[in-house]
Amino acid sequence: MDVAGYQLARRYAPVLDRVQAIADQAAFLVRQKLRGQMPPVRIVVAAKKHCPEVVIRSQQQILGVNTLPTRSERCDYLGITTLSPDGVLVVINAGSVGSDQRMLDETVVHELVHGVQYGRPGTREIALKGLRNNYGIERLSHPKAWKLNRQISRDEREAEGLEYLARQIR
Repeated sequence: MDVAGYQLARRYAPVLDRVQAIADQAAFLVRQKLRGQMPPVRIVVAAKKHCPEVVIRSQQQILGVNTLPTRSERCDYLGITTLSPDGVLVVINAGSVGSDQRMLDETVVHELVHGVQYGRPGTREIALKGLRNNYGIERLSHPKAWKLNRQISRDEREAEGLEYLARQIR
């Protein structure tokens, strides 16, 4: 698993160090619990202001475009998981998790659950359709958008429900 920092100030070095230390163990726990495969995962730890940039760049690559329609991208999340050309990108918001190690561990586990979810049959294609819809490239019908949103809600509940696995990380 590749873990890297993106334009991090020194004050975020402990966050990056912790993510590097726990990423493989967290991924093992998640895969073991879900009995699922995880596509190749790259974790990027970024300061709050750089999180949207990292996500948008990955989405541009996966959609094969140089520019995307302007969207309001805010970074009000602890972490986010999106598709990357070769698998999955997890972005951890170093500014939001701060020095709370428990919250950081739970965030890494939560996002890696999404990584396994993206590895489920058909999920990548559905997620791509959702991205194309979100950026106005190819609209989804109302029933398909509704179904996608329901799946996202189920996936989010599953990830939240498995955050307790972070207590097993040493």
